[in-house]
Amino acid sequence: MGFNPVTYDEEADALYVRLLDLSAARTTPVDDLRLIDYSADGSIVGVEFLEASAGIDLSDLPFRPRLEQLIGDSGLPFRIFA
Repeated sequence: MGFNPVTYDEEADALYVRLLDLSAARTTPVDDLRLIDYSADGSIVGVEFLEASAGIDLSDLPFRPRLEQLIGDSGLPFRIFA
């Protein structure tokens, strides 16, 4: 991959998991703490998790296994709820 798939902004307590190396054309909230970015063609570019230090909720998200793998591989110490 030509990009870092998982980034964490400690000050904002926001974790971003990028699935595709594309620009986001729109963002859709799943709920108050999870946002999905879509490309112009409707592909899911990435998922942002707010208040990440409280845990990452992967339930009912598309690509859940891939998101879990990327977060786990990042080495960041987040608790994952699936």
